[in-house]
Amino acid sequence: MTEFQARRPRALTACPAAQKGIGRFMAVLMVLTLGLGLHALAPAMAQAKEEEPAKGPTEANLRLDISGLGLPVLKDGRVVNYVFVRLRINLNPGIDRPDIEAGEPFVRERMLRAAYRAPLNSGADVMALDPQNLEAQTLSAARAVYGATRVRSVEIRDQKPQKRLYSAPTSGTQSRQPIRP
Repeated sequence: MTEFQARRPRALTACPAAQKGIGRFMAVLMVLTLGLGLHALAPAMAQAKEEEPAKGPTEANLRLDISGLGLPVLKDGRVVNYVFVRLRINLNPGIDRPDIEAGEPFVRERMLRAAYRAPLNSGADVMALDPQNLEAQTLSAARAVYGATRVRSVEIRDQKPQKRLYSAPTSGTQSRQPIRP
């Protein structure tokens, strides 16, 4: 007797025909369970086919979400930080989803070029972009890509700076000298 046979229960070792019968029984039981499950799903599938999808584009299909767009913060002509923005461009009906998705890289490129040409930040704040200026540049870029009549509005969803930078101390304060041992 092998080690495996020694560990099996006695009832199964005594009758090999019983072993095959249990396997067949389990197979028949699984087929019946699967058949009953499919029979229960058939009315739901038929009802889903009867319902017609809504005609025309939905609100979710008429918007483009742009995330992870890193725009530079310029100060005195130099890049001092990057701000990553999330934008939503709402479009008017008359454009389909593949055209919206095909235009996204061009909107991103126009935004980056505009941000390097003219700074989108205002004043001394190096951790955020001016919302009005950013919205105007995004609207201009989207209208250039999709057409002036197709773009409805632009929403600024979020701005996150790459680095937490604070403005340099004013000239009236003393700057700290490095500690030398």
